[in-house]
Amino acid sequence: MERLTDHVQVQTRGRGGNHGIVTTSDGLVMIDTPYKPSEALRLREELAGAPPLRYMINTEPHADHWTGNGFFDAPVAAHEGVRRRMLGIDPAEHRARLARLGPGEGDLLEGYRLRPPTLIFTDQMTIHLGAHSFRLIHMPGHTPFQAAVVVEEEGVVFTSDNVFGGVRTWLQEADPEAWLRSLDAIRALGIDTLVPGHGSICNRAYLDTQAEVIREWVGTVREAIDRGLSREEAIEQLSDRPDRFPMASGQEGKAVEVARLNVANLWDFATRTGIHAPNPGDSGAS
Repeated sequence: MERLTDHVQVQTRGRGGNHGIVTTSDGLVMIDTPYKPSEALRLREELAGAPPLRYMINTEPHADHWTGNGFFDAPVAAHEGVRRRMLGIDPAEHRARLARLGPGEGDLLEGYRLRPPTLIFTDQMTIHLGAHSFRLIHMPGHTPFQAAVVVEEEGVVFTSDNVFGGVRTWLQEADPEAWLRSLDAIRALGIDTLVPGHGSICNRAYLDTQAEVIREWVGTVREAIDRGLSREEAIEQLSDRPDRFPMASGQEGKAVEVARLNVANLWDFATRTGIHAPNPGDSGAS
């Protein structure tokens, strides 16, 4: 993990979502947890001699942000929609998906269990620990249940997947209008250091870039609709759409899949036929 401030360390190069550790005077808070079992166990070993882990916070419902919960022992906080989505997961299917993350990953799942959040909020919640406060704010966009985590004492915001730092943006169940409003809300916090859900650490100025990416995707799909393309035709024709950013670490080779998912969802959004709502087991990778 790389040190971001005196009390904040982050991992931005693992498989799955970024995660962080905040050290307070009364123990640790982990914001999102590793996706791969091997990475979760490695982090658990690294923390063996550290102050105790007091809380885990999950910022969204996709499994690459909460799978590691099951390898640690601390209460979990998240939006109520994250809990609801996790409770709908088939544990056997989830374990099978984890086993496909790489050689030997399945062998590390003995005794593994899902650990859904038990500290729940719908709008905002603040956790106080030692001299630090962790403000969890509902900011829908990438999914309906995103949360930003503000650590004001450190001048850091964990944005979850409402920000993709220099890597390909997933919009597979996004509400673009809500997402743009949430980017404005993050900007209004007045904090300049952002830990994105995927990709590199960035600053408030990058929020303009993220907004441009969302608008470009929406514009591309709306143009396809205006040309008379059906949903299926748009998915096929835009599946190799070029993007200004590469795939995130561990997602290499998924560009076509991401484009197809993005187009399908944005077609539904632009035609007002709905927003893709994945099955509980469709935990995704972003």
